[in-house]
Amino acid sequence: MAIVGVFVAYTVTIRLAMGLDLAGCLLGGAANTIPVVIFGVAVRRIVAQRLVGRPAGTQLVAHLLLCAAFTALSYLLLIVLLGLFNGAGPDGFVVRPFSLSGAAWQSLENVTTYALIAAVSYLQVPDRAHLALRRASAGDGAATAIATSPTSAAEEGRAGSLGASAAESEARTDGSLSRYFVRIGDELRPLDMDTVVSIGGADDYAEVRTQSGKHLVRVTLAEFAKSLDPAKYVRVHRSWIVNTHRIARAEPAGGGRLLLHMENGQTISTSRDGAKLLRNRVI
Repeated sequence: MAIVGVFVAYTVTIRLAMGLDLAGCLLGGAANTIPVVIFGVAVRRIVAQRLVGRPAGTQLVAHLLLCAAFTALSYLLLIVLLGLFNGAGPDGFVVRPFSLSGAAWQSLENVTTYALIAAVSYLQVPDRAHLALRRASAGDGAATAIATSPTSAAEEGRAGSLGASAAESEARTDGSLSRYFVRIGDELRPLDMDTVVSIGGADDYAEVRTQSGKHLVRVTLAEFAKSLDPAKYVRVHRSWIVNTHRIARAEPAGGGRLLLHMENGQTISTSRDGAKLLRNRVI
């Protein structure tokens, strides 16, 4: 739909501004749309896969370089396509650059288009904070979390000798987990579950949000849910579990859903089934 919208917008603009016939307008619309689609898809992938979650300075430099490349390549492909569509023949076709003012206007248009594509790319990436934490967890000194189950003193000693990897493996398979620890550098610190506000899930990770920060847990959301007190924690969405003790207020969000305002300032939109679970608690 976005591609069709861009094509129609260019075609109509060319018709109004230049007064070309229908065929000329359609060819001009296509010539302007094709570079946007080709290089826009490339920009979106780079932003979503390479830039989201990076430091602000890195993103700024990358965007300046990407914008320059997008602007130049889109302009070059446009004048080639215009030459191909308007003057192709047995002997080839002629590529004519725009006038200085036309090139400046086209460059401004390309910069604006790049900004829109980049902005939409950020909006379409699910849970950007989670991706940032996942990248951080791969670095030195990054904050990650592991889950453990109650054990005897002997078992605790044995688990410690096996290392963090064994503890994480146990966390994935044991449905009776009751205590969690946060690893910060080489230290393990207990996570006070009473301070947990919400738990978000993506792939094989869960992001635990407390009143003071965030922690990435290497457990799926479904596995995490099995170890939580159902009287206190409710899965209000396929991607979110909330601590009902940390809901500041809830308001209708349309379609039978609720918008939850949590004590840490976070807002979470429930599914219809999740909203029903919460409404069942209303007295």
